[in-house]
Order: sequence, then C-alpha cells, then structure tokens
Amino acid sequence: MNNSFKHKIISLCIALILLTAGISLASFWWSTSKFNEAQVQRKIQVAQNVYQQYLKARERLLVTAATVLTADFGFKQAVATRDAQTISSVLLNHSRRIDADLMLLLDVNGDLISANAQGIEVPSDIRTWMQVLKNHQDHSAFVVLSEQLYQVIILPVRAPRTIAYSVIGFEVGKSVAEELKELTGMESSFVGATDKLKASSIVDLSLGSDLFAFLESQKTTRWIGEYAVYKSAEVNLPSLESNPISLVLSADLTTQYQEFDKMVFTIILLSTATILLGFITSGIVAKNLTTPLSKLTELAKRFAKGDYSAKLEESRPTQEICQLVDAFNEMGEDIQEREEQIRFQASHDYLTGFYNRNAALDKLHKVLAGGTEYYFIAIDIKGLRHINDKLGPRVGDDCIKAVAQRIAEINASDTGLNVRLGGDEFLVAHQAQACEDPQQAVLGIVQCAQRLNQDLSQPYMVQGLDISLRFSIGVVHYPKQAHTPEDVVRRALIAVDTAAHDGHEVYYYQSGEDEAHLERLQIIDELRQAINSDDGQLFMTYQPKLNMKSNRIDKVEALIRWQRNNGEWVSPELFIDLAEQSGLIVDLTQWVLNTVIAQVSNWSRQGEQIKAAINVSAQDIIDKDFLPHLQSLLQRHKVQPELITIELTERDMIENEEKGISVLQALKHLGVQVSLDDYGVGQTSLGRLKMLPIDELKLDKVFILKLAQSEKDQFIVNSTITLGHQLGFSVVAEGVEDKASLELLADMQCDYAQGYYLSKPLKADDFDLWLGKYHDVG
Repeated sequence: MNNSFKHKIISLCIALILLTAGISLASFWWSTSKFNEAQVQRKIQVAQNVYQQYLKARERLLVTAATVLTADFGFKQAVATRDAQTISSVLLNHSRRIDADLMLLLDVNGDLISANAQGIEVPSDIRTWMQVLKNHQDHSAFVVLSEQLYQVIILPVRAPRTIAYSVIGFEVGKSVAEELKELTGMESSFVGATDKLKASSIVDLSLGSDLFAFLESQKTTRWIGEYAVYKSAEVNLPSLESNPISLVLSADLTTQYQEFDKMVFTIILLSTATILLGFITSGIVAKNLTTPLSKLTELAKRFAKGDYSAKLEESRPTQEICQLVDAFNEMGEDIQEREEQIRFQASHDYLTGFYNRNAALDKLHKVLAGGTEYYFIAIDIKGLRHINDKLGPRVGDDCIKAVAQRIAEINASDTGLNVRLGGDEFLVAHQAQACEDPQQAVLGIVQCAQRLNQDLSQPYMVQGLDISLRFSIGVVHYPKQAHTPEDVVRRALIAVDTAAHDGHEVYYYQSGEDEAHLERLQIIDELRQAINSDDGQLFMTYQPKLNMKSNRIDKVEALIRWQRNNGEWVSPELFIDLAEQSGLIVDLTQWVLNTVIAQVSNWSRQGEQIKAAINVSAQDIIDKDFLPHLQSLLQRHKVQPELITIELTERDMIENEEKGISVLQALKHLGVQVSLDDYGVGQTSLGRLKMLPIDELKLDKVFILKLAQSEKDQFIVNSTITLGHQLGFSVVAEGVEDKASLELLADMQCDYAQGYYLSKPLKADDFDLWLGKYHDVG
C-alpha cells in the first residue's frame, strides 16, 4: 500500500511534467509552423513587390531608349530612305549606349528592316506578334525570340505618319534570375508555357526542363516524414497569349526546418532533464508522505480491532501530520460512540427505545432458556390510523411514545422485556405466579391483563391535547401454548388480531388457532396460484332467476366455487373473505368478470339472451382498473352492457360511499345494471337509498326463507317491493325454498325470484340442460 501510494505520487508528477511538456511542444509546434508559414507568405509578397519595382525600372529604361531612338531626325530620315547602313549603325550604337540586348526595326507590314545582331529569327506570326506588342504600348512585354526570353517594348517611328516600328528589349536570362534572387532572397525562375524553363537562379537546373516537377520532387526528411523543400508562388507576366510567361518565386525552407528542429530538440532535452528532476523530487516527497501514512495505517488497523488508545510515534512530525493524528484520535472516539449507537439502534426501536422484533427473538431465547413460565401480552392501539389522518403523523408518533413510556412504567417491576413489534403493536412478558392451583394462576393473569388495559386506557396528554386511546390485548402462555420465541411472537399476534377483529378487550390464545392461521395462509397462497394457473380449481356456477312476469328464466346469478387439487371444497365465504384480507380480491374479481362475460357471450351466440349478475366488493369499486377492465371485456367478447348486473352489498356501499356512488354512476353511464344486494339487513337508510344510482333491490333471504309461515316477513317483503317499484327499482327475492313462497311473491308483484326451489347453482353445461328441460316443461 505504501509503495503503491509512493509510485502513484511519482507517476502523477512525471505525468504532469510529460503533459506540460507535450502541451508546450504541441503549442510551440503549431504556433511556430503558423509563424513560419506567415513569414514565407510575407517573404513571397515582398519578393513580388521587389520584382514589380525591378520590372518598372527596366521598363522605364526601355521606354526612354525607344523614345530617344524614334525621335532622332537622322534615324527617321534613314528609315524613310531605307538607308540600311545608317539604320544598322544607329541601332548598334544605340543598343550599346543603353546596353540593350535586342533592337529591331520593322516596317508597317512586320517585315524586318534591320537588327542590332545577326541570326535573329522573326516569328512567322509577326503581325499578330506586333499587334500584341502595340497593345502594350508604353509598357513592356515578355516574348521569346530565337529560344531566348526578352523583356521588350515597341514604339512607332513617325515621319510624320508611321513608317516603321522600333522594338527594344533586354535579355532575361540566368543573370537576371540571380539578380532577382539577390534582391528578394528567393529562387527566381522564368517559365514559358510552351518553352518551359527559360531562366532560373536554381543551380543545376537546365533550360527547357519542367520546373514544377523539379520543385515537387525536392523533399527533405525530418522527424516523422518527408517535407517539401520549396514553397512557391507564380506571378503571371505580360506576354503573348500563344506563349504566356510567368515568374516563379520559390522560398527555400531548409534553413527554417533546421532552426525549428533545433528548437524542438532543445525542448525535448529540457523536458527530459525536468522529468529526471521531477522523478527525484517526487520520490523524496512521496517518501516523506508515505512513511507517516504507513504508521497511520497501522493505527487504523488497531482502531479496527477496537484499540482506540493506540498512539502514533513520529520522530519529525509536521504540523499537518500532527493534525492528522489528532483527527484519527477524534475519529476513534467518534467511531466508538457510533458503534455503541448503531448496536443500540440495531436492537432497539428508534421511536420508543424498546427492543425491535429481531432483537426480541434473540432476547427471548435467553429469557426462555431458564425454564420459567411466562405470559406474553401483545398490545394493539385501536384507531391510531385515524389519529394520524386527522391530527398528523407527529401526534401519532407522540402517542406511540406516550404509550411506550406507560408500558415501561407498568412493566418496570417485572422482566423489563418490552418489545415494539410493529407500527402500533407491542409485546411485554409477565412472569407467571407460582401457584399450586391452576385456576388461581389463570385468575392472576386475567387480573394482570385487565389492570394493564385499564392503566393504558387512562387519558394521555400529547402536544397539549387530551387524547383517549383504546387497546386490544392478546395473551399467550409459555410453554403450554408456545415452545419457541417464534411461536410466542406469532401466536401473541394471532391473539391480539382476534381481539381487534372480534371486539374483545382481552383475548386469550386458544390452542389450534395458529394452525388455523397457517391453514388460512396456505389457502391464500393456493388461491393465488389457482387464479394465475386457471387449472380448473376455480369455476363459476349459475343460479337461475325466474322472471315473475314472463315466467321464464332470463337472468342468473354468477357464483364462484373452488375445489382444491386434493379434492377438498373451500367455502366461498372463507376464501372470498381471505381474498379481501390479503388483497387478492381484485385479481379474483377480474377472473370472475372475464369468465362470466365470456359465458354470456357464448349464450348470445347460441341464441339465449341470459343476463348475469356478478358480485363485487368494496375493494373492487375503488380499484382504478375496475371500470376500464370491465369495459374492455365487454368490447372484447362483444357483450351488450345491459346483460351484465353488478351486485354490491350495503356494507360495500357504506365503506366508501362517495367513491362508490361515482363508480356506480359510471357503470350506469356504461349501460351496466346495478343491484343492491342483501337489502334489509344492513344500514342503508331510506335517505341514502334514494341517493344511490341503482336499478335493482335484492331482498335478503332472511325475509324469504320462511315467507309462507311468517306474516311479519310478508308485511316487510310486500312493503319493500311496493317501495322499490315506487322508486323505480326492480326487486329480486333470493332464498325461495317452497312453492307457497313463490306464489306469495307473484301476488306481491315481485320482479324476480331465485332459490333452491327453482334450482341450486349449476355449472354452465348443467345450466344449459336444466334450462332446456325447464322451458320444455313450462
């Protein structure tokens, strides 16, 4: 670890130096390249300017010489008389006077009259040649005569009309190119488009060769490749269109390359020296840092073992190391304090300070190991959720703390084992009194539980509010009713849940309830699998409803049945209740809706318009997917909504009335019928009844089972049917067990009747057979 950190410091320093050197080199390379390129461009521009001045000077000399020559009276007279000897003498003397290399005298037709030198060949297109030169009058032009390049000017000889033309020029050869090189510092070359190279200052470059191919071929090898030796610029010169002439200025970059490479090499040497110096320096710094750090590492390891008294010994501690050691010592103290706090929080509830559930199980193992008998009392606060909803969670938390404080005070003289099992559930242990009479021992725990309930039920002062709380208490005996800590906790919770659901203040666990609880859990798990697997365990039955007016069966009530894989039947009341408690009721209802609507669709395809009533719960009504799912099923199976009736009990209506009414209105808007089931035994008042958006009242069977024998039931049923009709509802009577009751219902003008007198609930295939026989008999 020490060496690794040291190496990292050295690597970091070297990396920073390399990065800095690399960036500097790249920046230098880029900026120098741009600078050199700009310098070359400026040099070329200066060379062009110098050339322009040089050209102008030679041009002025030519113009002056030509003007003097053509103005000479004797020369004009000689030209007019075609005195060849005089003309030749004048041209020769004048050319020597101004050092002209070319002096020609041409007649107006372009024929050569005289020349200052022998062997000069006049081009065949002399007239075109003259016309071009005349277009450049008072300005020079570059032409090629006898393979030689000249800068020439043409002026007319007038006496007073034009009788001839005088052509005066300077030869442009290697000496001119070298003179331009001296003036500009750049290689100068004159190139003709048809005659190629005419003159150049470049050594060993023969006339007539391809200048541009030569320049392109000149390369020099540098760091990472080859580079061009010359950078050139071409300047077009005034010349003939048939043979254009240009000046090529070429800058030799070799010297710049050498200077640049020297600077790069110098930077590399400096960077290498800096890297070596950085390596040595970083090694020293790393050693000074890592040596105390290694000692601090040993100190940290001793801290990890719990030895927080360890001290660091350093012969030459710096101020920073001293501060770091002090920080380590403070860290050790803080860690020790936090460890104690974490251990406490891991085993205790943060709100009450009681043992939490996991720690309670470990604690119970130790408590029960002594073989002493205990009564374990589970305590549940009633209505705490309403306090949270109405007064806020802070008040609810303060209520829990106040209850915990009172439990601790009451249980202080006993074992002191106080546990918070969940949100509003507690567990305390009470040591059983040693009594020879078992009845006396039981009486003691009864009195203890009642006294605990009375003490806990005294008002609490919470945030200035006088709050009264009520409790449910469950009691389990160890070791008679539980043998392990897990059994104790689970069975105590079963007892307190039973007390809460059945309205007991104190409930004593009864042997076998845990097994029944586990059986219910197993049923819930199997029910979930049955819903998802669709393996035939769950199926629908249909109990016919007789239309009292038409005396035909046109409606059924769909009732779910469950036969487990082991052949055992499960009561619908049991598994539907468990489904509601476990939250499976929504999935179960969706399965029922899909099955029943598919069956109604099947009947419709067979020509039977059978309406089906489906029972749903309060949880289904408040489920946001209930309506969309129902609507999608109707559309998928192509079933008319009026063939489906949704049945709800009065309890389901009251449980969430506002939400329920809005859903019922949506159902009616969809076209689905709504029926109020079990009417007459619930809490639906007449005022609420007139507000409910329903289509049907379903009289509870308690009024129908003995309708023929009970005059009071007859009064109730008759008045209810009349009331329902007046409110616009149809009325269904369930529980018809005999013919007499059916006839009474017919006399009372009840709309529908169902019961075992007509038929028990049947599977779909059996119902089809029964329906055919019933209509045949009818």
